[in-house]
Amino acid sequence: MSVSDFKDAVEAIWLKGKYKSSTTSKTDVVSNSCMGVCRNNRLELYNGNDKSALNVNKIIEYEGEEEMFIFDIEKTMKYLKSFKGDMNIRVTDSNVLLKNGTASARIPKLVEHNSFGLISRIMNISLEPPVVFGRTELPCHLLFQGTDFAEAIKFCNTVGTATFKLDYKAGEDFVTLSSETFHKTERAKKTFALIGQSDESMTVEFSAPLDKFCVDGIMHLFCGDDKPMLFCGTDRKMVIAPYIRA
Repeated sequence: MSVSDFKDAVEAIWLKGKYKSSTTSKTDVVSNSCMGVCRNNRLELYNGNDKSALNVNKIIEYEGEEEMFIFDIEKTMKYLKSFKGDMNIRVTDSNVLLKNGTASARIPKLVEHNSFGLISRIMNISLEPPVVFGRTELPCHLLFQGTDFAEAIKFCNTVGTATFKLDYKAGEDFVTLSSETFHKTERAKKTFALIGQSDESMTVEFSAPLDKFCVDGIMHLFCGDDKPMLFCGTDRKMVIAPYIRA
């Protein structure tokens, strides 16, 4: 597979950016562990923590039985900076080997992912209505261009709180994203058009750089009032818990 495809996929599930931390925002990641699954000529990459689970799939040339491996993202990204073109991935009992032309890297294979429970939920989730995550039904289904949502997040992120509110009223052809300071002295708001509407209203807050997960194409959002947000694109899906203010 190409280095750029692999790097983009790993960065998407790493989701490095600003998150809410106490009364401030700080740069963080979902976790530094990535779980890979090779099967059916596809590489499935997963990550998660106690608030979210993410998945990006890429088509690869693979023959053999289903294989799972876990590796350290931060260590891997250091080597990928110098790789270009295509690359091969080989998994041994104790290592993950990356080879690109005349360069190669060996990183240790990790034993487990601390958020496998939540990852397994998104791995097996059904998108047939009604969409349910765990035991929570997500009644509001919106369709929009991923780049529109990403631009709205980047604009509202100027406030600097790393928290966002998504508002939608049933039947409208747009949705509103906003962010404001704790004392409401500063606020940014941006609306963007929908491709598909819903007959269910919803308001939810979140804290994550979701623009890093968006693609240039149609994305689906399944949600509800103060419920988990399930994002889906052509090659990816993600669930994140709502942000609850203290």
